[in-house]
Amino acid sequence: MHARPDQLTALLELQRELALEADIDKVLARITATATSLLDAERATLYVVNEARQELWSRVVTQSEFKELRLPLDGRSLAAEVSRSGRPLRIADPYGDPRFDPSVDARTGFRTRSLLVLPIDSRARERLGVLQVVNQREGTFEEAHEALGMALAASAGLALEYVRLTAELARERLHQVRIAEETRHRLARDLHDGVAQTLANTALGIEIAQRRAQQDLPAALAELTTLRERVLEAQRGLRDILFALRPVVLEEGGLPAAVRALAQRVDGTAGTHVVPRSVDATRRLAPEAEAGAFHVLREAVTNAIKTGRARTVSIDVRDEPSGLVALVEDDGVGFDVAATLSGYASRGSLGMLQMRESARLIGAQLTIDSSPGHGTRVRLRVPAE
Repeated sequence: MHARPDQLTALLELQRELALEADIDKVLARITATATSLLDAERATLYVVNEARQELWSRVVTQSEFKELRLPLDGRSLAAEVSRSGRPLRIADPYGDPRFDPSVDARTGFRTRSLLVLPIDSRARERLGVLQVVNQREGTFEEAHEALGMALAASAGLALEYVRLTAELARERLHQVRIAEETRHRLARDLHDGVAQTLANTALGIEIAQRRAQQDLPAALAELTTLRERVLEAQRGLRDILFALRPVVLEEGGLPAAVRALAQRVDGTAGTHVVPRSVDATRRLAPEAEAGAFHVLREAVTNAIKTGRARTVSIDVRDEPSGLVALVEDDGVGFDVAATLSGYASRGSLGMLQMRESARLIGAQLTIDSSPGHGTRVRLRVPAE
């Protein structure tokens, strides 16, 4: 049989209703309701693939007391079988099929007589879920029911893909907010502990020098000389902050020039020798790519000095046919990368996460190799485009 006009209308209506629906429960409920109506079935369940937990889950089972079902992807079930194979199944005698699990029927008193199980894919052919339709009211599911069900599954795929993209966008926004907030906190801390504190002390010193000048002018002039050095120190601190945010040399000379300037600026800090070992790249990247790469390298050097207690930090920046590769190596104390990443939430520090985020945003590959007592090696590969 061919799809009737009312069935086509129902499919179009479903697509229209789900076009901008981001609530997963509403999507599941609307699709299962349409499936039972279009295919003249008693009930339907839409399972969503959860790759992280390696399971299929559903919060909607029409006309049933179950609010949530979970099935292992590698388990023995018809839904898992379709999820793995990507091929639809029409089962006329479920109890005669060894893949059928009758325990749900046993708990509910329901009797499954026929089944239509359909894969739900994204436009990129990625498995998003499985639609399981139960008990065709006039007998068993035929080939025409399967064809109509696959059209319904295609609509479900578009809806689930939109829900997933919306959820990913929401997580991305929260992640960006978190990174930006940490950056603001770090900037505020650097300004308060450095420039602001120095200026406050300088203002107090000027007031004291003014009073002293009335009795001892030479001593007051000597104090003003000291205060001048403090102001110059604050100026250097402010320049360091501006360099960290957006060095002018990066815009003018590119990443190699900025790396050389960074090495020169921090060399000798805490007794650490920072050397641009092999910085000979000539390729210029997009401005945002160079800015992101510089942020990763600066963070790697800073971490090596402050937390790695390195004696020597070496930086390489070289061209490769497919892009640019940068390397930061140190002989510090090293650390457990996995343990450090897992402990960020409790410590409230996001240094390494910011490095990974900066790399991700510019499409670069970042690898961090380290272990206690063996130093750290940070490698960044930025594609040419």
